[in-house]
Amino acid sequence: MDLQKQFAEETDTNPDLPMRVGIGIDSGEAIALEDGSFRGAALNVAARLCALAHGGEVIVSEGTSHLAGRLPGVRYVDRGRAHLKGIAAPVRIIRVAPEEEQGRPWIVMFFGGPKRLGWRVGLGVALIAAATAAAVVYLTGGNKGEGSSAAPGTQTESVVEAPLADVVALIPTSLRKTCVKQPVPDIGAVETAVCVPAAGDTRFSPDRWQVSIYPNGAAVKGAYEAERRRQRIARDQGKCSSFSWGGEGSWAHGPGKPGGRRLCYFDGDDAIIVWTHERLGQPTHRDILAIAREGGSDHARLVGWWAVSHHLIGKVE
Repeated sequence: MDLQKQFAEETDTNPDLPMRVGIGIDSGEAIALEDGSFRGAALNVAARLCALAHGGEVIVSEGTSHLAGRLPGVRYVDRGRAHLKGIAAPVRIIRVAPEEEQGRPWIVMFFGGPKRLGWRVGLGVALIAAATAAAVVYLTGGNKGEGSSAAPGTQTESVVEAPLADVVALIPTSLRKTCVKQPVPDIGAVETAVCVPAAGDTRFSPDRWQVSIYPNGAAVKGAYEAERRRQRIARDQGKCSSFSWGGEGSWAHGPGKPGGRRLCYFDGDDAIIVWTHERLGQPTHRDILAIAREGGSDHARLVGWWAVSHHLIGKVE
């Protein structure tokens, strides 16, 4: 990133000789040859990434972004998977960008234009909304650790304590199959797990999502607020729904059962949602910060996944 800044400064100084350079980075072993050069799979991937990078861009592999972790002043933009020449498996491409780079503005989508919705479309939307609401009510109605109706002195079943430092245990079994712990956790986090769906997996999950466990509520709130300020999203404004994407606010497990906060925005062609799931004195929960990303600006699909999953991520089963 510093090198690209130097190139930009050189270009400003001498516009007749612009230094528009693309940089590609992968991480791995390289074998030294007798002529002093090197060879290795990581070099091949790096060369292909370099060829994809536009002037002024830095593109890295997913493995490199995991090793680097979250860095001050830098953010990662997931550009999806690509088949690179000479590389058998598709490679997930990550663009490295400065934090101050502006993302896409909020948008609101309306269906039907100036005319009224047809009854078939209206019925379909209503059924989808009803199904989603029913699923959330079902999942949150039996949500353990959200409070107890037992009378004082009544014995209840022992409650499993959420681990202090095992982020994967806070991800439901049905969702954790493609999740791995990041070698270096995000700044301020105890542990971070990154989840990427396997190739050919027909079950929907975001293109990439991650969960970070924090030592306490103050730490997770601080990380969330830092992300909100970076994205310049006003507090308690806007919406994160199938119809409107761009805003911030609280979410709850149900009436009188607070859960945390969430914010959403567009980053290029990616829809992003960031949320907290707070412990709030519940033994089965831990303070976590989670981020999910879906390509193609498909926020409607992302919010459909989030509406159910965010109630479950952050507590032991």
